[in-house]
Amino acid sequence: MNVFVIFAPGLGGNHLANLIATDPRYHPRATVAQYQTTKKYAHHSSHSNLTDIKIESYDNNVLCGHFGELYWLDRSLFKHKQVVIIEIPKDKNSFAYKRFQKFNNLNTYLFEEQRSLYTPGVIESVAGISDFYTIPAESVVNETSPVDLLLDMNYNIDKKICEQMHTEWIKNNLSLV
Repeated sequence: MNVFVIFAPGLGGNHLANLIATDPRYHPRATVAQYQTTKKYAHHSSHSNLTDIKIESYDNNVLCGHFGELYWLDRSLFKHKQVVIIEIPKDKNSFAYKRFQKFNNLNTYLFEEQRSLYTPGVIESVAGISDFYTIPAESVVNETSPVDLLLDMNYNIDKKICEQMHTEWIKNNLSLV
């Protein structure tokens, strides 16, 4: 199984992919030590989103990127695909919304366009992948970690490591808004 975490900029997609990749079924992406020594972002993988993939196998990966990157990717290389979509924030008072606006600075039309693109129906019609989960941005970009949600999604993640990663990530990112 290959998991593609799809997200708009600023919504913690690299971080969520790192958490999912603590599941022993997948190739690892990051360590707690990397979170402790690298400030701000969670871009610890050897590839930059879906535009510069450096992998040894086309199976058991957790990859991440934005809508266009998934669209442009040769998805036929990967067997057994699943998508985790981080939804566009709904709560305009949330840290997730503020961080999203900082990274995107969108007018109302473009904001609503993003909200439409990052949905199961659009992803399925464009990418042909029908196995998906959605997760609210407010559950990722939040002081409370998304660990329980990921466990409910049947990822066998390492809860302790994920909690440590999330604590470091949120500590380093609260100052970015």
